[in-house]
Amino acid sequence: MHSKLVPLNIPGGWAITHNAFGDEDPFIRDGRIVNEQFYNENLLMIEPIEFNGTDWIINQNRYKLKLGWYPHANPDGCYRLQLLAGNSEQEELEFKAKERGKIRQMIERCFYLIGQGVEVKEIKWEIERSDKTFEKNPHLSSGIRKKIQAVNRYRNRFYQGQLYSLYPPIYYELTNIVYRSAKENKIAYNTPNQDNSHRG
Repeated sequence: MHSKLVPLNIPGGWAITHNAFGDEDPFIRDGRIVNEQFYNENLLMIEPIEFNGTDWIINQNRYKLKLGWYPHANPDGCYRLQLLAGNSEQEELEFKAKERGKIRQMIERCFYLIGQGVEVKEIKWEIERSDKTFEKNPHLSSGIRKKIQAVNRYRNRFYQGQLYSLYPPIYYELTNIVYRSAKENKIAYNTPNQDNSHRG
């Protein structure tokens, strides 16, 4: 029986230059993975390609995807997927998981986001949000995370200028409702005072 590789959807502009990403569970003997051809540090390499007019060549300035199992042939290890930069000024990404299906989904997710023109710092946040096993880079994403939190804090809310710009009577009516609601809550949870002592 021949082993098979994990099926991958590779978009145009990319080429698999090495593939040993096997769709086979680890076979363990004496505390070591015997079928180590599918569980070593060099399983998959996917690189960007471009047509130079006569032939397809690898574009060394773009990101490439590398997959390996770390540590080599160790049953306690895991897959490590890396989005490697073409030059030292670009940022990089790393994702770890033990499940082949999760790695496959992440590879295809990276292709989709890169194809949409999403920057790697945003891809990092997307992966971190979708899976808690994402390995964070403390030097990169803290500022991005604060910006995203600030956006989410005010999402689907009206601030005063937006509300007033809709239509002034609506603004005043809504603010009066908010004021009355707040006052009623205060009355309900506090002792009566001169303003509300005559209410029926």
